[in-house]
Amino acid sequence: MQVLFLTLVVISNLFSHTETLPKESTTTICEPITTSDTTLQYPSNHFQSFLVEDEFYKQLDKSIYEEYKDSSFNVRQKILFKEVPDTHKMFTMQTNDNSRKLDLSGHIMIHPNRQVYFLASYRQNEQEEFHKYIVVDAETNNILLGSSTYSPILKADKPL
Repeated sequence: MQVLFLTLVVISNLFSHTETLPKESTTTICEPITTSDTTLQYPSNHFQSFLVEDEFYKQLDKSIYEEYKDSSFNVRQKILFKEVPDTHKMFTMQTNDNSRKLDLSGHIMIHPNRQVYFLASYRQNEQEEFHKYIVVDAETNNILLGSSTYSPILKADKPL
């Protein structure tokens, strides 16, 4: 009796399951997304292979970006563009620089799944601290974002 009941359940599930498959093929899913009839300048490239972070840094023109000498903290990561805000936040938290949040709303021509290199460096001494970061497109080596800041370290007044 149990076998008959299970057989009926399986057969009814087979016939009642009428889910349709999407009509899009993988070729149309992978095409660049268009926004306001404009093709993305930097489409998704997350299936492509690029240099690892350290190799990329070694071949990078040091006039474009170089880590601080005697730096306290450096970041070299190959990530997707959509991960840039989180990686930047991690860098600022590690270096106690909560002065600003990274806003990517103006970068609508870059697909979120675009591979980029996030490079950052931090240096501090008794009088001052320096922060800098750069985001470089992994495929074209174009600079997408970057910033550097200098902050003097203010010492509290000494009591008399």
